Amino acid sequence: MITLIPKQKSKKPKPVRSRGRVPHVPLSIVAQRPEELYYSILVLAVEKTDPYITIVSDARKDVLRITMVCMSIYEGYLFALGLPSNFPKEQIIVFGHDRARYIPCRSCEYGEKLIYHYELTVPADTAIEEYQQRICNDLNDHFQLDVKVEQLSIVTDSRPITTENGEAVELIWEDQPTVIMRTRDQIGKLVY
Repeated sequence: MITLIPKQKSKKPKPVRSRGRVPHVPLSIVAQRPEELYYSILVLAVEKTDPYITIVSDARKDVLRITMVCMSIYEGYLFALGLPSNFPKEQIIVFGHDRARYIPCRSCEYGEKLIYHYELTVPADTAIEEYQQRICNDLNDHFQLDVKVEQLSIVTDSRPITTENGEAVELIWEDQPTVIMRTRDQIGKLVY
C-alpha cells in the first residue's frame, strides 16, 4: 500500500516568519546542503535544541524535504521503520556494539555525543514508504548496520498448574514487535 502525503496549494504563497512556532533548520545542515535538488545529508549535531522532525512539501520546486533534528541513531530508525517515537527501548536488541552507542542515555559514556541531524529531499510525489526506505538505507550505509523489525515470541506471564507429577509452571507467550540492530560484520553469524 502506498500512502501519499496530502498536498496543499495556495494561489499566492507568502513568506511567513515563524515567530517561534516552526522550528528552524540548524546551520550545520544548511551549510552542507549541496546544489542538487535531491540529496541526503547526515551530520553530527553541534547545536543543542529539542529533537523534531519536519516534512515540508514545495510543489513549485517539486521537492519534499524531510528534516530530522537532534536525533539519536535509534530515533532515526524508528521514523524510517514507521514506528512510534515512544516505541519501548526494551524492545530494541543491539548485536555487535555497545547498546549505549545507538540508544544513548544521560549517564552513558556516549551521552549527548552521538546525536545527528539528517535531511533528505526527494520528488514531491514520493510515497511515505519510499522515503522511509531511503532513510533506512542511508542510515544503514552510514552506520554499517542492518536494522529490521521482527515479531519475537516472549514470555509475558506465568501461572502455576497442577499436574499428575506435582506442580508446574505454565508460561504465557505473546508476539511482540522487536527492532533488531546488527552491525554488518555480525550479519550471518547469529542464528536464533
